Amino acid sequence: MRILSFNVKSCDKKYFWAFIITLVCSIICGIVLYKPVIGNVYFINFGNEYVFNVFSFNNSQLFLTHFLADAVYFYLFFFICYFTKFKYITLIFLYIRGLFFGLYTVILICVTTLSGVLVTVLVFIPATLISVLICYLLASTCRQIDKKYVFFIPAVLAIIDGIVFMLLINVLFRIVIIIV
Repeated sequence: MRILSFNVKSCDKKYFWAFIITLVCSIICGIVLYKPVIGNVYFINFGNEYVFNVFSFNNSQLFLTHFLADAVYFYLFFFICYFTKFKYITLIFLYIRGLFFGLYTVILICVTTLSGVLVTVLVFIPATLISVLICYLLASTCRQIDKKYVFFIPAVLAIIDGIVFMLLINVLFRIVIIIV
């Protein structure tokens, strides 16, 4: 059964630490860039629209954008790691993703007040961290996947990540909002 076998002993520790350091640095840079970007209407509209879509019961727009973004990142990480030996190139894309993650997190917290804090803590941060974890696992294990299923795995992982995202919104978030 070699579909998704993961050997911890063959884990690349240098890549793991480079992955963590890149993610932390990019999040810090995203937080620092908050002040120059606050005048940009796009980011403010993103925060307001994201909070509105989480609070409304029609979450299909959020699912579609989350699914498409994850599918692009998962296939990007997969193709780089599967067809080349340069998996450290994926750190550039991780940096970009972490930069926007830090920036959007600060904007959701600062611009959209208490509702943005709830959405950020209960939905946005866990969903993005799960997605980044899947990117790491995909980059680490893509060569160990059986060749019959190799091109479908990123799409399946994007669907699973989208389902987890919808569960975060429609189960966890709704329960907390009802309690509060």
